[in-house]
Amino acid sequence: MSQIFNVALASYGMSGQVFHAPLIAACPHLKLASVVQRSGKSAQEQYPDVHVVTDLQQVLNDPTIHIVVVNTPNALHYPMARDALRAGKHVVLEKPFSCTLDEGRKLIALAEQQGLMLTVFHNRRLQSGYLTAQKLLHDKTLGKLNTFATSIDRFRPAPGAKKWKEEPGPGAGLLYDLGSHLIDECLMLFGLPSSVYADLRIERDGARSCDYFDIRLDYPSHKCVLKASMLAREPAPAYVMHGDQGSYIKTVADVQESRLAAGTIPAHNDWAAEEPHQWGFIHLEQGRTSYPTVSGNYSYFYDNVYRHLTIGEALLVQPEQALVVVGMIDVLERSARERACIELA
Repeated sequence: MSQIFNVALASYGMSGQVFHAPLIAACPHLKLASVVQRSGKSAQEQYPDVHVVTDLQQVLNDPTIHIVVVNTPNALHYPMARDALRAGKHVVLEKPFSCTLDEGRKLIALAEQQGLMLTVFHNRRLQSGYLTAQKLLHDKTLGKLNTFATSIDRFRPAPGAKKWKEEPGPGAGLLYDLGSHLIDECLMLFGLPSSVYADLRIERDGARSCDYFDIRLDYPSHKCVLKASMLAREPAPAYVMHGDQGSYIKTVADVQESRLAAGTIPAHNDWAAEEPHQWGFIHLEQGRTSYPTVSGNYSYFYDNVYRHLTIGEALLVQPEQALVVVGMIDVLERSARERACIELA
């Protein structure tokens, strides 16, 4: 009989409801056993067998819990993950891994000392846009790459109610929230850049932390441009790639978040397959045509967690990789403060 791992969610906000809970529930070898929800019982309404508690310590004191998902505000990632590891629990952390390099290093050392799993939910590695870009690069379909650009644009002219995202403080602002996704994509596709430049701004009335960024990562043969804005009523394409043989444009990065939010159950392998009208297009010498998307599948993340714990499969997201993202954020913030290009190699 296969081993079942009991999983606890440290919070039941947007990430818990839309991403972690349905993906955990869809994995046959994981059981969503406990949720920390300080008010309300919506978790139990959606998952009748779940045990709702009001404090993380109740989860840490429960010997039946094997894995704790720390999906709380960024500033709480380090202390909660530290406490979970000390309590003997495997840990899945929401991105960003930590607010500082020192915090991340301490968590890696503690997990190694305890002999426990530590991984980070960099789920964009399992999105269709990223996987399609990866295929195009592998196949050299566009020839020699000169530009890779990716954007996350939204139209939210008024700051939101989540103060931990909007107020100044550790891990606050768009660079940590969305930038960590885009930085991780580029690092996985291309490795470390030779130099970086960042323009970080506060654009909206009433905003108090970064709500716009324009980042350039330079490589010996090409450049990466990463952008995000909260004042884009008409968003830029999610992916733009130019090479000396052609271009690729994809308007929407992926369909999984919208489908999960609408209640789609990720119960089969093609649940995230895109319709042809959602594909990007490729423009080569012979003409312009739609290009079939490589389907993403967030479910693989928790399948990988299970296989790592049972048969030693390598983690999809190594904590050391996630720590490099935190280090890049540090360098990009320095670039913005100094209004300077920072050489890395």
